[in-house]
This record gives sequence, C-alpha cells and structure tokens, in this order.
Amino acid sequence: MTVATDGGAPELSISRLIPAAPAAIWQAWAAPEMLRRWIAPSPVEVTCCAIELRPGGAFDLTMRLPDGTEMPSRGCILEAAENARIVSTDAMTAGFRPAPKPFMTSIVTLEPEGAGTRYTMRVLHVDEAGRAQHLAMGFETGWGQVLDQLAALATGLEG
Repeated sequence: MTVATDGGAPELSISRLIPAAPAAIWQAWAAPEMLRRWIAPSPVEVTCCAIELRPGGAFDLTMRLPDGTEMPSRGCILEAAENARIVSTDAMTAGFRPAPKPFMTSIVTLEPEGAGTRYTMRVLHVDEAGRAQHLAMGFETGWGQVLDQLAALATGLEG
C-alpha cells in the first residue's frame, strides 16, 4: 500500500500481481453477479450490486456489515477501457448526476505482467480527512482481502 499526497488529492493505492489475464479480471468486474462475490471483504455481504462499465454508467453497491449495518455506495463510471482501466467516482451518480457527499474517485489499471496482470488501484480523496477515514476503515487490510478474493475468482474463470 502507498499513501501519497503530491500536491493534488490525498491518495491511497494498492497493487497486486494477479495470476490471471486482464480479460478474466475485467469479466469479474463487468458482471454484477461476479462483482458481488469479491468486492467486499468477508464477512461483509453485498446485498445490492449494479455496474455498467461505460462512461456515465452506474456503479452502485450496498454492503451489509456483520452487525447488520447497511452501507450504500452510489457512483458513476467515468472511464471504462476494456481489459485495461476503470475509473469511477462517488462525486456523481449514473448519468453524471452530481452526488451530495463525494468521498473518493478510484482508478483501476490492469497491466499484463508475465503470465498475469498487475492490478493497481489508486484512490483519490476529497481531502485529508477522507483519506484518514479510509485508512481507519481498514483500507490496506480490506482491499488486500478483496484482491485475494478477486484473484481466486479471476483465476477460476481462466480454468
């Protein structure tokens, strides 16, 4: 995990080599029934999942924590380059509609590396308080587990 601020938005990032082709990882992102299987760290349950990998498309999730708390997350896909890059934000909802309380923009890149894919996610926050909040929520541990889950799913898609 990297924590950076370069004069721009406060940023967090995580990168992992996943032993699957970019197309398999894209497939795990593109289908809501697959996305819900890996996008939240266990034992968090995804109760609602919608994704439209196109500019202006919806990226909506609702996660249920073990204590029953529901955490909705509504956003918009800004960029979707098949097998290569996904940019989304919660500063807007589907159709580029402004959202009331932006928290982050994520930039996911998929780069072929050897027999696998270098998966890198950069998360840009509105301010330092948002970055600190994301760290306190368990960014490194949570996203590490999520990437383990993604790797298991994407590897299975190739077999």
